[in-house]
Parts: sequence; C-alpha cells; structure tokens
Amino acid sequence: GDVVFDAKELDDFIIFRSDGTPTYNFATVVDDSMMGITHVIRGDDHLSNTPRQIMVYEALGAPVPTFAHISMILGPDGKKLSKRHGATSVEEYRDAGYLSDAFVNYLALLGWSPDGETTIVPRDVLAKTFSLEHVSKNPATFDPKKLDSINQTYLMAMSDEKFAKTVLLPELKKAGLEGDAPAHDEAWYELLASILKPRTTVTPDVVEKSRFLYEGEDLPLDEKSVQKNIAKPDTKSYLEGARAALAALDSWKAEAIDAALEPLPEQLGTNKRKFYGALRVAVCGNMVSPPLGESLELMGKDMALARIDHALPLAQ
Repeated sequence: GDVVFDAKELDDFIIFRSDGTPTYNFATVVDDSMMGITHVIRGDDHLSNTPRQIMVYEALGAPVPTFAHISMILGPDGKKLSKRHGATSVEEYRDAGYLSDAFVNYLALLGWSPDGETTIVPRDVLAKTFSLEHVSKNPATFDPKKLDSINQTYLMAMSDEKFAKTVLLPELKKAGLEGDAPAHDEAWYELLASILKPRTTVTPDVVEKSRFLYEGEDLPLDEKSVQKNIAKPDTKSYLEGARAALAALDSWKAEAIDAALEPLPEQLGTNKRKFYGALRVAVCGNMVSPPLGESLELMGKDMALARIDHALPLAQ
C-alpha cells in the first residue's frame, strides 16, 4: 500500500560532497531519469531513501517513477542473505550447473507467486502474469533445495536430443571426456541422456554418472563395492553365468540384455540383489550406476565382457 512520510522528518540533505562528487540519492535519480525508468522495485531497506529521491525528481522537473519496496531475502538460517550463505552472483550459479530459465523461475518465486501454488513459471508466462499485487509482504527465504528441484524439473522437461546437445556433450567436453569431435553417434548420446536426465540435478552431475563409460577395460573398481559385492562366496559363478549369457547375444540392446540376465539369479540359486550387485560393480566400477541394461548397451559388448574378465579374479 501507500507509505506516507512527514515532511518534517526530511532534512536538507546533501546532494554533492565537498570534492564535487554526487551523493547516491542525487546520482541515482539523474541516472534513472536519463534512462527513462518508470518503475523502481527494490528492497525495503531503501524505503527511507524514496522520499528524498522523489524530492530530487520534482526539483528536476522529471517524471516520478512508481516505487515498490519488497521484503528482503533471507538465508536458510533466517538472516539476511549474504556471502556467508554461498554463491552470490548469477555467474556462480551458472557455473554450478543451473539453467538460466530455472534460475529466473526460482528468483521470481522469492516473495511472489501467480496463485500461491504454481512453482514452474516459464519466462513468457512470468512476463505476462507478474504483478505487484501478488508480491508477499513477508520476507522470502532462499531455499537451495527448492532451487535444485526446479532446476531438475527443467532438465527433465528437455527432450533427449536437447539434453544431449546442450547439457551432456558440453559438460563431457569440459571434463575432458570428449574431444571436439563426438566419439559416438547421436543415438548413443540420446540413450545416455535418457538415463541420466532423471539422475541429474545440476548439469555437472552428468560427468561422474557417465565417467565409467569412458574408462578402459581395466576399469578402476571401488574397493568397498568390491568387498561387499564381488569378494563373496559364489560370486564367481554369478559373473561367469552373466558372461556366458551376454556372450551368446546377437542383439546388443538393453531389452535383449535385460532379458538374457533376468532368469540367471534363480538359475544360480541366488537373489537378484547379490547377482546384479556383483555384475554392476564388475562392469560399472561401483554399486551406483544408471540402469544396467542401458549401461551395458552403451559400453558395448566387447568392453562389457572384458570388464567381467578383469573382475573375475577378485571373485570367489
């Protein structure tokens, strides 16, 4: 609503310092006036400056813009957002892997909402629906987890082709896993994109989640994963059974791979957790990886068999 100041509260403030440099309240009015600014929306910590600036506008005979003051943004600890809360520039968030559209979306929701419920607001919708009437008078809290969630939503909304071209390949090149010329065809990257998208919060996540595909036959195996999944009784039979089933395949597609592996746990007298745990560590290097069928398809038949051979001496 309207804010009223008693004229007697306004002193005869200084607009030029003794060295000839203008003060903030004079310089900002001249700058905004020359740029034709019609609306000034800023933090409520500037509220006390507004009546003085209006006086300068009127003294200059310049149009007075509409002023709106919004509550300050707080950190998760409830204190005014500052450097101690983490990244402080747009560039830092860009470099951390946040999409520009997602970041604009999140910033818009800090103290504003079109209806109190909607969280995904594309830029064009934001431009059409934003109004000061929907700005909250209560301080907004900068929530990194909510920013992550919105960023992930925008990533998931991408087609596999777009994700591969705008997220996957650039990040892999930056990490040195890919050169200037792609090492695989478009279908390969789109398949990888399809299994990484649901597992990606910020764009650099794709690097560590796909690194195992760029390792050689002597894939480094996580020691804890080996001890828990391979260096156990009967695991040699699991790996040998998996190798035989995979070697017999004519079609090296995820569906055929999954179908060949599916009956093996029961045939080998074990459960799926033990069987797939041993195989996953052998071919992917640790217990956490994208879906196994797609991972095996992406690494290729020869590489998959070679990695099983590499892990077999560790099995019992």
